[in-house]
Amino acid sequence: MYEQIREDTLFIIFYSGVMVVALIASCYLLFRRSNAIAPEITPPVRLRRWVAAFFAAITLNHLWYMPIFFLSSSEDIMMNDLVGGLLDSMTVLRTPRH
Repeated sequence: MYEQIREDTLFIIFYSGVMVVALIASCYLLFRRSNAIAPEITPPVRLRRWVAAFFAAITLNHLWYMPIFFLSSSEDIMMNDLVGGLLDSMTVLRTPRH
């Protein structure tokens, strides 16, 4: 099963594309003050930073699964999936209550 995923080029391209889009969205929200669609509307800085952190976490979640697909043997891939899943669950962002 995992050998098919390694050879599935379309899956790898789509997976990498989602990671790049999340990275671009994170950088855009951190470095741009106004809205691209409606420039007269400026969202709060705190909201932009929280959403940028969320997209950065999505980028990291996609990033640490890449070595699993390319460097692991078929015997080690189940343990690597477990470790990757644990890292995913540790990066859930907790929002403060007001």
